[in-house]
Amino acid sequence: MVKSQPRGDAAYSGTVQKAYPVTKQGSDIPGVRRLLGKYANTIGPKLRRSGETNQYVVRTPTGQVMAQSDDEFEVGDCVDVIPLGSADGPAYRLGQVQLLPSEKCTTLTAAPAPRTD
Repeated sequence: MVKSQPRGDAAYSGTVQKAYPVTKQGSDIPGVRRLLGKYANTIGPKLRRSGETNQYVVRTPTGQVMAQSDDEFEVGDCVDVIPLGSADGPAYRLGQVQLLPSEKCTTLTAAPAPRTD
């Protein structure tokens, strides 16, 4: 299913310039601190339910926007960056922004110059 949005709701539209996986920190398991005592700081992080998400650098006409999203995009994809709630950019953590495919990007395609040798 392709996600879509009403027209005009995007704060930024741009091209994905970089995409890389990042670890999202999971929440602590209830009671671990009390159970492990002074060892909680050492063992606790290994017990968290961590996972991976994606970090994107999106090039827009006004600069760069950084956004984390579980959605998958490739370098070169055109996306709309939609802040959620009162999130303020240009850097957004997971849950603060929604990225959607877009057709608003304009790209210049340059053909290689013909060789004269």
